[in-house]
Amino acid sequence: MSLRVLIDGRWAGDTGIGKLYREVMERIPAGISPAFIQSNMGLGNLLTPWMLAREIRSSDAEVFYSPSFMPPLRSRIPFVFTIHDLMHLFYYTPWHRLYYQQVIARLAAKAQQIITVSHFSKKQLVELLGIDERLVTVVYNGVDEIYRRNTEAFRSEAPYFLYVGNRRKNKNIPAMLTAFAHAAIPMDFMFFLSGHGDETLCTRIAQLGIEKRVRFLGRIPEAELPKLYKGAYATLFVSLMEGFGLPVIESMASGTPVLTSTAGPLPEVAGDAALCVDPHSVEAIQAGIEALVNDSDGYRDFQQKGTQRSAQFTWDRTAADTWNVIMDKHLKQ
Repeated sequence: MSLRVLIDGRWAGDTGIGKLYREVMERIPAGISPAFIQSNMGLGNLLTPWMLAREIRSSDAEVFYSPSFMPPLRSRIPFVFTIHDLMHLFYYTPWHRLYYQQVIARLAAKAQQIITVSHFSKKQLVELLGIDERLVTVVYNGVDEIYRRNTEAFRSEAPYFLYVGNRRKNKNIPAMLTAFAHAAIPMDFMFFLSGHGDETLCTRIAQLGIEKRVRFLGRIPEAELPKLYKGAYATLFVSLMEGFGLPVIESMASGTPVLTSTAGPLPEVAGDAALCVDPHSVEAIQAGIEALVNDSDGYRDFQQKGTQRSAQFTWDRTAADTWNVIMDKHLKQ
């Protein structure tokens, strides 16, 4: 007999959450009969809990699942949802913080289970939102096999460091740019960043005198990412906070060393396979960049360890663990 699962499919799209959603949906196991939320309400709309409650009430589903942070206001059936991180408590408006603390936290306590993507995030959910740790299961993200299989590298006229991600404050981009500008490395090294430079960032780049050494790549199609990682000398991902840090394992899977952060879940994800530095110290980031360039033995060691480490993170495992939680067949962590 099939288990009828109502799914919030509005999260499908070209984002980190969209990637998780797609990988989990592509691996729906036998015995699951999926149905999908019909509403077109925008993602993050504060009325989402009310809309979800209405959709659940009119559905014949036995379980509700969402790949992101909005739970239903009420539910006649068990529900499972994912909270990737608590960035809203630190890097958004006071209103976002209040909404998380007073609405999301209270509704989350009614869940059958909450999935999160790292033990660091689980610890934050317990300590900052007061959620019972027995309600929270850690399911790591995966990395697409294409990163491991790809042999084609982006062709650049000069060696380059790569950053992949958005422009939010937690990404620590000004500190990485400053460290890059001051690093004692050959001047032909470039710094490539996804997205476009805003006025504040471009002003900072001009002040550092590295306009000719920084390139913004715009929106990078997912199919192009493996080549960019493969062609990079190293990936810089020295965030102040993350929920997981997918670029870390994507780069590792591509055979490209990573300079990342000692903050949040990044040491948990990277293990000893990346160089981790204090993200609050420009000098530490600078020293990390210099070490990757000047220590060839250490560089090769990170290449080898990174490839091995990334193999532990697969979407097959992520999807299987997620469906086990939805079907209530998981082991409590």
